[in-house]
Amino acid sequence: MNKEKWTKSPWTISIGSALFSLLLTMGYDYSKEKPILTTVWSIIKWIRNLLWTIINFDLKVWWIIIAVALFILVIAIIDKFKKEETFKPDFYSYREGTFKRWKWTWTWKIRSSDNVWVISNLEAHCPNCDTPMIERSSIMYGLSFDCPRCEFQSKEGQCDEPHKIERIILDNIDRKRNEKKPSP
Repeated sequence: MNKEKWTKSPWTISIGSALFSLLLTMGYDYSKEKPILTTVWSIIKWIRNLLWTIINFDLKVWWIIIAVALFILVIAIIDKFKKEETFKPDFYSYREGTFKRWKWTWTWKIRSSDNVWVISNLEAHCPNCDTPMIERSSIMYGLSFDCPRCEFQSKEGQCDEPHKIERIILDNIDRKRNEKKPSP
């Protein structure tokens, strides 16, 4: 308890601060007489001189314009020639199937926002002539498909909704993956 009171005393703090500043001043004066850390100081001077040279460099505006134009050109060339999709998953070749008595086709594309493969261009084909059908949706008649070639029209309950077909496709892929996994 006495020791704590002694260290927190205002007299101790003021005398200690004065002695500490005296020791620091003596140490600084001693280091000025002797060359200490001259290599570090010369490196700092060299960096300062380099920065000063760069800052005072005589720069023309047209140099900057040409540099920016070249940078944009290089980026455009790289972007044009780079491959769109370097990695294609094993299900990439799975692009058609028969579901609910109809043939369906689709393509795969990568959604760049979260880097996920998604089904795109899902189309139902006519059961008579295999032509991609036109999807129609109305409040009164619901969902229907019409063939532009042979005038086939789907009837109530004959067609299935594309989002259900998409779910079946994804489920088929999941089932195929689970078959490939070895059992523990």
